[in-house]
Amino acid sequence: MSYRSLRFRIVFWYSIVFVLAFVLIEIGIYLYLDRSLHREIDMALSREAVEFAEKLMVKSGVIFISDSVEFREPEHFYLSDASVFFRIFDKNLNLVAISENLKRANFVIPNPERVDVEGAKEIEINGKRLRIFYLPIRDENGLFGLIEMSKFEGAVQTAMGLLRTSLFLALLLAIIIVSYGGGVIVSKFISPLEQIIDKADKINAENLTERINVNQSNPPDEIVKLVNSLNRLLERLERSFKQIAQFTYDVSHELLTPLTVMKDEIEISLMRRRKVKDYIQTLNVVYRQVNRSIDIIRSMLYLAKVEAGVINVNLREVNLPELIREVILTLNHKAKRKNIKVKFNCDSILISKTDENILFEALKNILDNAIEYTGKNGSVEIKCERVGKWLEISISDNGIGISADDLPYIFNRFYRGRHALELNPTGTGLGLALTKSMIELLKGKINVSSELGKGTTFIVQIPA
Repeated sequence: MSYRSLRFRIVFWYSIVFVLAFVLIEIGIYLYLDRSLHREIDMALSREAVEFAEKLMVKSGVIFISDSVEFREPEHFYLSDASVFFRIFDKNLNLVAISENLKRANFVIPNPERVDVEGAKEIEINGKRLRIFYLPIRDENGLFGLIEMSKFEGAVQTAMGLLRTSLFLALLLAIIIVSYGGGVIVSKFISPLEQIIDKADKINAENLTERINVNQSNPPDEIVKLVNSLNRLLERLERSFKQIAQFTYDVSHELLTPLTVMKDEIEISLMRRRKVKDYIQTLNVVYRQVNRSIDIIRSMLYLAKVEAGVINVNLREVNLPELIREVILTLNHKAKRKNIKVKFNCDSILISKTDENILFEALKNILDNAIEYTGKNGSVEIKCERVGKWLEISISDNGIGISADDLPYIFNRFYRGRHALELNPTGTGLGLALTKSMIELLKGKINVSSELGKGTTFIVQIPA
């Protein structure tokens, strides 16, 4: 397992945190037991000292022992692990009495200082810990003596040593269990990620239709969210790849047509010497095809900018009826050539905060199509009104209409219905795709309804 892997890092930091917590708990247990055992010793020595104090008397400033039975108990007489030593001092800390076992001991306890006249302390003698408790004896005149009780901590030290060993072994066992158990648990949770990685590595441009699945019952919510996010990403990539492929095909096909026409015209002109009017005719054909190619490239460039989000939308308040009148005036000459009546019916005041130029171009494209595909002496009607939070513009004609088979595809790039192609073979098939992109750039919507042979209605909605 690599030390840089997620599994190793999780197990490592989990083990570190667990071990630190375990060590802190062990330290707490050790300190608590150590303090408790020493408190027990102090309490036992304190009781012994109190019992001794009850047997002492003072006459003429001299300390006397009224009952010596307590002083001859085995724990004060013999040397053993349970021996309790005592010494009695007068008020000047001169030794008055000493236990028999301490007389026979091969060690000497240092005499107390004035600062030691009360409480407990611990010293080391011959490598052993000796606990000492001092009980001052007072009367109405103040301090007249001091009782010193002491005992080796052999049992306590043995118990604490066993506790240290036990805690150390428990720590080692905990480290082993946590490391192994943590690895097993983390592996169980990491395995779906490894499945996702393996599956993602196998997906490329040729099999973008595949999706990632986790072969685990009841996977964690985070894994489910990750899989869903990756699958949505793959769907977007698949859609983008298809669009790119379709775009490449469409552009190649659409540009190939005018280039082929230009090539053929030029080849025919170069076959033999011709009259000037023939060359002029050829140049006119080439000129038209160059313009068509420029229109295609310009339209595709604009679509690419819209999709890349680099078109600046300059929002300002626009009077919608006035804008539509400008669109009608722009295409009025084209309508007059076909004797098409353009009817306009709109509320007097409709204000929208939008980009005037983009909306103008979008509406012009729709109206231009309506006039283009409406026969002579036909009519086009434009209406606009407020519908809830939207401003709705409808452009209807009584032209050739769109078949039900073509209707779902009219906003696709380069798509042209059979009837539209017969009526206007020089179109690029990009006008409605551009229009849809413009309307969506303005946070609007566009819908269409049509019936073949009866006409078409486009409905544009923009935010009020």
